[in-house]
Amino acid sequence: MRKVLFLCVMAAALAARADVLKSVAIDGTKRIENATIRAYVDIADGQQVTDADLDAATKALFATGLFSDVSAKMDKGVLKIAVKENPIVYQVYFEGNKALDEEALKSETQLKPRMVYTERKIQSDVGRLLEVYKRNGRFAARVVPKIIRKDQNRVDIVYEIDEGDKAYVRVLNIVGAKAFSTDTLKDKMLTREKAWYRFLSSTDTYDPDRLNYDQELLRRFYLQEGYADFKVESALAELLPDKTGFMITIKLDEGPRYRMGAPDIEVSLPDFKDEASLAQLVDFRAGDRFDIVAVERSVDAMVRQLADAGYAFVNVAPDMKKDADAKIVSVVFRVSEGRKVMIRKINIAGNSRTLDKVIRREFRIKEGDAFNASLLRRSKQRVEDLDFFSKVDLQTNPAAGNASQMDVLMDVREKSTGAFNIGVGWSSYNGLMTDIGVVERNILGTGNMASVNMMISEQEDQFSIGLTDPYFMDKDLSAGVDAFHTTRDNTDYSSYKYQTSGAAVRFGWNYTDRLGQSARYTLRQDEIHSIQSGASKYIWEQAGKTWVSMVGQQLAYDRRDSKINTTEGYYLSFGTDVAGLGGDVRFLRYSATGIKYYPVADDVVFSLRADASHIVGLGGKDIRMTDRYFLGDFSLRGFEYGGTGARDKASDDALGGNWFASGSAELSFPLGLPKELGINGKVFGDVGVVGKPDNFDSAEMYYSNKPRVAVGTGILWKSPMGVINLDFSWPVVKDTHDKTKVFRLNFGKGF
Repeated sequence: MRKVLFLCVMAAALAARADVLKSVAIDGTKRIENATIRAYVDIADGQQVTDADLDAATKALFATGLFSDVSAKMDKGVLKIAVKENPIVYQVYFEGNKALDEEALKSETQLKPRMVYTERKIQSDVGRLLEVYKRNGRFAARVVPKIIRKDQNRVDIVYEIDEGDKAYVRVLNIVGAKAFSTDTLKDKMLTREKAWYRFLSSTDTYDPDRLNYDQELLRRFYLQEGYADFKVESALAELLPDKTGFMITIKLDEGPRYRMGAPDIEVSLPDFKDEASLAQLVDFRAGDRFDIVAVERSVDAMVRQLADAGYAFVNVAPDMKKDADAKIVSVVFRVSEGRKVMIRKINIAGNSRTLDKVIRREFRIKEGDAFNASLLRRSKQRVEDLDFFSKVDLQTNPAAGNASQMDVLMDVREKSTGAFNIGVGWSSYNGLMTDIGVVERNILGTGNMASVNMMISEQEDQFSIGLTDPYFMDKDLSAGVDAFHTTRDNTDYSSYKYQTSGAAVRFGWNYTDRLGQSARYTLRQDEIHSIQSGASKYIWEQAGKTWVSMVGQQLAYDRRDSKINTTEGYYLSFGTDVAGLGGDVRFLRYSATGIKYYPVADDVVFSLRADASHIVGLGGKDIRMTDRYFLGDFSLRGFEYGGTGARDKASDDALGGNWFASGSAELSFPLGLPKELGINGKVFGDVGVVGKPDNFDSAEMYYSNKPRVAVGTGILWKSPMGVINLDFSWPVVKDTHDKTKVFRLNFGKGF
């Protein structure tokens, strides 16, 4: 009875303290409407208001981030709310920044003009700025925010920045390596030690994310080389006392080297009996060195083939069992029905400039499709190949409340896609040259590319402008237009000058990731002029202007491992051109190219190349000088441009030919210099022959159809200003009337 009485008394006391809400009075607002505040306060008219209600209302208003101070109290039925609004950011300034430009810093901060200022946001932005500087190797950087009060409750934010010196990687130690040299392993990593020649690189600054990635690179390298037990035991970065650099020590446990056992396939799919077709997709044999990448390639190939056969939900799991005594890894590919998971949603994040559709169209899998890890990996690779982003992360997560659906998140970090290039160089073909170009590879985030380029040299001037849409009309079809103007001084070898101006329209499409085709239409005007006295009569006969109206196509099959740094694979192409749909010129031209690369050892590559082309006049038309073939210089080292083939006996002018065939064998190898310098040596042999022109007259022309051969050596340097080629070559098979050249140097942009 006493307990009940106590509860009644307490309830009466609480009821006495509660006040019924009759009205609301708000004080302190300047920009924010009273109705906005009222919406955040979850107290209705006529409600009995308790201390707990007032506390909840205060917390709700603080949580909006709009106010620096809030108080709420009841006074005779009136809810009195007093607020102090947070100021609005008017301008944001950065002072003291030199290494990083203002745009890069602004992109990292949350507080922008016209946003509400809070202490929490400013501290968060300071942390983000410091993180940016750490990623750029400046661990001693300091950022101090200054708040300048202005009228109308506005503030300017000034970030006073002391960038400090870069924290370079001074020492990089790798402990525990026995199978490979320290230099070999360092070459596999992105992180580099500080050196004077790395002044254009940032890889010699310490970056924790880069170091984590380096550990994965080392792991992948060892697993490709057969070390199935490999692990990184530790990776320690120690900041030197003066904070100017780091000493990094990576400790490895290599373990023994393994070989592949005989692969096996176990299939538990309904109505599937063609295991032999899957066995052909296994990318290794028993006795091969263990290679985790070969296992992954095999899995991807099986998944693709089974998907094409109608098995959308398939799981290919490589079961790898190690025999530590025999040093063998046996792989059993277990093929079974996977869990039926569909892609519910694909989300794109981080692309503030690039349109969503530019990224989505690179996906090989769509919303509503069956989940396929292989296609997702390929999608990520295609987005990375756009070269619009410095980071591409792909994550998959089960959809909330539905285990049969998966959400995909691609998080990207954009980078600059525009460039202004200016270069000065020298070519044994063109002489002193200046190259100026502007290119934007992602116009307004659409993925379209535009370029303007001008090259001026002693022998040739070029101007070109181009626009390319890689997904014309949102189809898997590239389209582009080009305009060009070129003048060429050929008086050194053929006693005339040449000029061409025109435009072209082109389209391209892919049948597979490896096989593609392009078509083009070109309309141009050629002119042979400024013919020197004493020039060949065959040149005088072709003086003047002609119009060329030409359609063409090229079919290409590319199996190279990289288009930039090729070490293995091959490339094949076949093209045709037909001129005569209008214009003054009639011809049919067809050409073929084949290149094969063989990896000999680490960074040692042997390559074979063959080129051939033939042009035939149509309707009784002779082939003009401007469309003939001239071998030499870059196309046949050891000889001058136009140094082989038919030549006028009287004037010694090169007259070119109606067909040519050439081949090259080259061995590229490192010179023992740091790999990032990009300097390789090479030895090579070239062979080539040019056919007769269709107006050949043995009484007035020299000609020999024997193949010319040259051998040589040289240096290739991928320098910061462009590729530099230095070749010394000596003709070993030549004709009496050929023009030879031992030394060839090309450098500068555009080679």
